[in-house]
Amino acid sequence: MKEKVILVNTQSLSSFLPAFRVKEEINELPYGGGWHVRLAQQIAKSTDRYELECWSIEKRLENEFVTEHDNILYRFFPLQRMGFDRINLGEVSWPLLRELRVEVKKQNSLVHLHSAFTWTTVFASLCIKKTPIMAQCYEDRSLVQLFLDTPERKRYNYLASYVLKGFFFERALKKRVDCFLVLNKPAERYFSRLVGAEKVHISPMGIDFSVYRRIDKNRAREELGLDPNKKYVLCVAAMVERKGLDYLIRSIPTVLERLPDTELLLVGEGRDKKQLELLAQKLRIRDKVHFIPAVDSEPRVPDEKLPLYYNAADVFVLPSLIEALGVVGIEAMACETPFIGTNVEGIPSVVEQFEAGLLIPPRDSNAIASAVIDVLEDGAVPSANREHAKNYYDWHNVAKKNIDVYDALFERYYGSSERT
Repeated sequence: MKEKVILVNTQSLSSFLPAFRVKEEINELPYGGGWHVRLAQQIAKSTDRYELECWSIEKRLENEFVTEHDNILYRFFPLQRMGFDRINLGEVSWPLLRELRVEVKKQNSLVHLHSAFTWTTVFASLCIKKTPIMAQCYEDRSLVQLFLDTPERKRYNYLASYVLKGFFFERALKKRVDCFLVLNKPAERYFSRLVGAEKVHISPMGIDFSVYRRIDKNRAREELGLDPNKKYVLCVAAMVERKGLDYLIRSIPTVLERLPDTELLLVGEGRDKKQLELLAQKLRIRDKVHFIPAVDSEPRVPDEKLPLYYNAADVFVLPSLIEALGVVGIEAMACETPFIGTNVEGIPSVVEQFEAGLLIPPRDSNAIASAVIDVLEDGAVPSANREHAKNYYDWHNVAKKNIDVYDALFERYYGSSERT
């Protein structure tokens, strides 16, 4: 019997992606169904050593939903809201936790939890015994820092959550989780202080460099129906507050004063889309800002079409207020598109690995406008070093790093075994 790895997404994707729906065909899910799904699929391509399962929680479900694709089992579980009245303390899935306790007793298993500071992660670490546990940390930072980074108008609504999590979550994870995989150096420093440096490793999300590559700009624009004579600023992002898209939209009037043939392409979905459309209308630039897909009833832009947008653009801007990694920045620079990103968390590492790109302060529309104008007028960004970045971000290398951690933990808990 193979050893089993259960990768668990501990946050409902529909909480920030309104269009998300669980589907029988896993490859049709938005964002690939989540990082844990993409990672499992890449691990399956690299080794047949492990039996892989992907588990997720989803607030739109009333009963468990199960499907299988390419020898990976996918299980979706309903969740419950933690909190009372107007105080939302997060989500947890009791059915998932019950099943997890049962499954790890059947065979030698490893539980790979995605996101550290969630109820499902913490309770899983408390209720599972004699089983290796690792946590993939996304934007998990000090709970104090999370509190300070929350917009002031919302900060005190979450005070109880931060106090509780700061007291409980960090202590629970410190005792039980064997390994933390983080996305950037600030997170590495934080978790190293919390649990010890020997338990913490930097491991980013990967991309396929054979898909995200440079193609002819005019051909890309022709396929997308874009004007070959205009300047296009592109951003691909979930339309939520932490992505800073309002600051990008506010920068466009200044850019238009200097370069009137410039247009902004916003590719993505999210709960703040209507607000952003209203902002563009208020600034009288609605005809210069294109939301793609144009209407909510249209399907999302498929991943295979994204390289066309990256190559059609003159510059890519990632204006995030919080960004643990910035995968879209990796995709854009792999297509050799000039890149501008805010100097927050993981974005400087992307610039460092590609040896290209401009960093600007967050929450600064003037800085965005100035950088965009410099790139469009002068081509101020050097060419990206794809080969250097490929060693760090290619999916094959990312999967191998995870497999190495799996091997070490299985060896520590279960000893040597016959592995192919």
